[in-house]
Amino acid sequence: MTDGHDQRTFTAIAISGSLRAQSSNTGLIHLAQRLAPAALSITIVDWIDELPWMNPDLESDPPAVVLRWWSTVRDADALIIGLPEYNGTPPGLAKNALDWATRPPGDRAIANTVVAMLSSAGRSGGANAQGSVTPILQFLSAGVVIEPAVQLSGIAERIDADGNTSDQTIIDAVSAKLDAIVSTLQQRHALIE
Repeated sequence: MTDGHDQRTFTAIAISGSLRAQSSNTGLIHLAQRLAPAALSITIVDWIDELPWMNPDLESDPPAVVLRWWSTVRDADALIIGLPEYNGTPPGLAKNALDWATRPPGDRAIANTVVAMLSSAGRSGGANAQGSVTPILQFLSAGVVIEPAVQLSGIAERIDADGNTSDQTIIDAVSAKLDAIVSTLQQRHALIE
């Protein structure tokens, strides 16, 4: 007999931190959407490039797209980020979306959201970018699913932007991360039941 929390379907949003048309990081979130287990529904948000640059002056009268982003983040149980690494750090697109998600002060949209990162990058596989974002998110009360790490090096030719790949290593890595997200969400849900 299964517990009630085992049957719940959780919702996740997924964003890509890359603007490249053929981004392998965009491919990773599309692959995640296709591989999502029954307990996790993933919606891809492809409009974070419409967010203005983070500016506290805008918080008193936020633009509609910022309000939409806050609402989208709040309504999701989890946030999955296809996170590239540029010069050892997250790209501005991803960082800007995360900066807005940590607002407004005192009522942060991302608080209590489970966050997971999937990276395709150069030699580090995105470890530096993930490592720089994780402590910030944890400090702001997001639950970061660190293990198993998805930090894939040199896969750009093995996955397209739509997430098509025949590489079982990539498929297994993304599947394992999705299982960890669901497990984390189930544990959190059980604590509040």
